[in-house]
Amino acid sequence: MTTREPAPTTNPSKSNGLLLNNYSRTFLLLLSGINLALGLIFYIYPPFVISYWPWPVKELAVRFLGAIFLAIAFGCWSAVHAEQWQRAKILVLVGGTFFGITGIVSLVRGITVSSDASTWVWTGYFLIAAAGCFLLLQRYGWYRRQAETPTSTMPRGARLFFGIQTSAVGIFGIMMLLVPGLAQQEFWPWKVYVSTLQIFAALFLATCLATGWATRQKDPERIKVLLPLDAVFPSLALVAVAISWSVIAVESPSPLVTGVWVGLYSFVAAGSTILYFVLTRRSR
Repeated sequence: MTTREPAPTTNPSKSNGLLLNNYSRTFLLLLSGINLALGLIFYIYPPFVISYWPWPVKELAVRFLGAIFLAIAFGCWSAVHAEQWQRAKILVLVGGTFFGITGIVSLVRGITVSSDASTWVWTGYFLIAAAGCFLLLQRYGWYRRQAETPTSTMPRGARLFFGIQTSAVGIFGIMMLLVPGLAQQEFWPWKVYVSTLQIFAALFLATCLATGWATRQKDPERIKVLLPLDAVFPSLALVAVAISWSVIAVESPSPLVTGVWVGLYSFVAAGSTILYFVLTRRSR
C-alpha cells in the first residue's frame, strides 16, 4: 500500500517566480498614468502649475518636478512589464521612498509654515501613493528563498557606474534633505525653496537605494528594469536646464558648481542609456 505525498505548499509572497496579480498591476498602471499626466503638464506648461503648487516655485523647478513625475511614470510602467516581482520590487521601493519623503516634507510644511487646500491635496496624494507602494512590498516580500540563475554576466563597468552614482546621490541627497540651506549655497545651481530642494532630495535618496541595490546584483535582467527611470530624469533635467539657462547663469554659486552638476547628470543619463541598450542587445 502506498501513501500519496502531500502537495507542497508555498507562500506566494516568497515565491521566486511570483507574478504581479491584477490588483497590483492595476495600481501600478494607475500610478503610472497619473504621474505621466502630471509630468507632461508640469514639464510642457509650467506656468499653469505654479498657482496650484503649495509653495512658490519657478518654472525651472516645475520642469524638474515634471521630470521626476515622468521618471516615476516610466518606473511604474517598467515594473508592470517586468511581470516578476523580484525584478519589479526595486522600482516599487523607489516609488514608495520618493512619495513617502515628499509626503512628509509637504505635511511638515503644511503644519509648521502655511497651508491651504492644495497643500493637503498634494500631501494626501503623496502619502496614498507611498502607502500603496509599501503595501505591495509587504504583500510580496523582499527576499527570495532560492538563488536565481543569471541569464548572462553583468557588463564590465556596470558596478562601478552604479557605485559612483550611489555615492554622489547619497551624499547630495542627505545634505539636501537635512541641511538644505548649506546644500543651496554649496552645490545647487539655482535658488529654490527649502521644501522644493527636499523633494529633489527625496528622488536622490530613492535613487541611492536603487543604485546601491544594483551594485550587488548578478543577473543583468534585474537591473535592466531600473535603467529607464535612471535615464529619463537626468535627461529631462538637462533639457530643462538648457531651456532656463539664463536662470542658471545668474543664480549658480559658481561656474564650477554648474560644471560639476551638468557633468554628473550627463554621466548618469549617458551611462544608463548605454547600459540599457547593451543589455537589450544581449537579450535578443
